[in-house]
Amino acid sequence: MRAVEGNRVTLTFPAAVELVRLARLVASGLAAHAGLSVDDIEDIRIAVDELCALVVQHAVADADVSLVLDTTDAAMLVEVRARAGSADGPFALDELSGHILNAAADEHRLARDDGWLVATLVKRRDA
Repeated sequence: MRAVEGNRVTLTFPAAVELVRLARLVASGLAAHAGLSVDDIEDIRIAVDELCALVVQHAVADADVSLVLDTTDAAMLVEVRARAGSADGPFALDELSGHILNAAADEHRLARDDGWLVATLVKRRDA
């Protein structure tokens, strides 16, 4: 299969845990379309699931989640964003999610940005 470069896909869905599977499917589908390895596709699926679930958990009740996936010749870039709920609790990974993301992604970051939750990750292609 020929790798496809520079594809950007945006998915918006209501912040509901049961809809996170849509994000996983879209992410793994785009990764496959872009020619990533089977192992990279599985890592993307797992990492997107973790990030989306975390954003949904901390988003305001009626928020929409925006998932932006971008493929390049070197990597797949992911951003998950939603309006923040209460700022009282930390927007952070628990220990298990941290281990999962450290294993599945080359880089990941969580931030609160002017009322928004923003989670990003980078998965570089296998050499």
